[in-house]
Amino acid sequence: MFRIPFAASLVVLAAAAAGAQERTPLDQFVDGFPLALEKETRAADYNELFRGADPSAYFNMRVSEFLPTAVLPSRVGPMPLAENPMPQIGEIKVDMTSESSLPSPLSLDAFLEQSPGAQAYMVVYKGEIVYEKYPRMRPEDHHVWMSSAKPTASLLIDQLISEGKIDQNAPVTDYLPDFKGTPWDGVTTKDILDMATGMDLEDTSESRFDPDNIARRVYESEFGFPNETRGVEKLRDVLRSTPKREEPGQAFHYASGLTQMLVILAEEVENDRWAQIFDRRVWSKVGAEGALQIHLTPDGIAAAHGLVSSNLRDFARFGMLYTPSWDKIATEKVVTDEILKRIHDEVRSHEFIMAGFDGAVFADFLGSDDFIANSRQWDVLWPDGDMWKGGLMTQGLYVSPDKDLVIVYFNVSNDDHSGHRYARAIATSGLFDE
Repeated sequence: MFRIPFAASLVVLAAAAAGAQERTPLDQFVDGFPLALEKETRAADYNELFRGADPSAYFNMRVSEFLPTAVLPSRVGPMPLAENPMPQIGEIKVDMTSESSLPSPLSLDAFLEQSPGAQAYMVVYKGEIVYEKYPRMRPEDHHVWMSSAKPTASLLIDQLISEGKIDQNAPVTDYLPDFKGTPWDGVTTKDILDMATGMDLEDTSESRFDPDNIARRVYESEFGFPNETRGVEKLRDVLRSTPKREEPGQAFHYASGLTQMLVILAEEVENDRWAQIFDRRVWSKVGAEGALQIHLTPDGIAAAHGLVSSNLRDFARFGMLYTPSWDKIATEKVVTDEILKRIHDEVRSHEFIMAGFDGAVFADFLGSDDFIANSRQWDVLWPDGDMWKGGLMTQGLYVSPDKDLVIVYFNVSNDDHSGHRYARAIATSGLFDE
């Protein structure tokens, strides 16, 4: 039986990442995985699955074999993306992170060739693919987004806010009656969107291995695995039991459990399952090339904090919903100007994000701390309006609404996060200035 508590946050677990495990070159798996690896993955423990070795590669591309999965087909048929290659993108160089064993600085082309964990990279400009490479996977393959999926949850909430169904400044317990009388009293939807709740469920390397910590219990409940002292728990019950750490708004405390609060909130307001809500409101409008996979808890709650899978082009199509080229891949404007304005105008302070555990983590991944803060499930917003969301094992989604630019990438890497550094360098390279 598959018994690994899932870690979908951007935080890199020290124990899991310590020491790069020898692994089979990923290009040997392009045409499929051997049966022995499938068996090894099912028997893998927590560290083995997420340290970036062979079981990580299998799980990242085969989540639907392990978890209940809602499959959202392309309902309007594929809306093809034009191609207009810009090979100079591949020449852009960045410094590697201190953990990297690769030479530094290194061009994007060289990184994709030399990094053993790099699987795919794509840049879309004004609705056209200008750079696309698949060094270690096939274009049609599904790959998990990890925490880069978190904006899917905030998008639905923002739609409900725009429709007047949710007041973002009202206590979330106004919409979740069974949370009344718990420490969630006084926490607003806006606090949850910005991970500013003050609730004690932050994802850190310590919380992952503490059986009494809410963060670990969240992941165990999502897989239906028994907690060491409490047995099998339901996700909603675990979230209700979260203790208060401090007053809301003090600091950014990254937690995948907060994204799941948004999932539960959307389901409560719409009286429907999250995957069906997302299909109706978002994905049914997208001219995707393949099906979107939403992976679920045993009792059917979408793990939208990270367990979403698609091919790379459809990952880019989600990002394009936030750009002026939305009409090249969708039949309806899903991300309204009002929603974009809230993301950008309601961003908190740099001091706020740096006061939490992950502010410094993001700065290290990106190579600088010149960003403003996080906003509405996006990890980082810059003064120029660009947005970035990263995921475990170096997945990434970068969107520049003003430049009409989207950058997406897949990796299997926990011991070198240099892949995150190219997106901002590409966006600010001058190639897309007009």
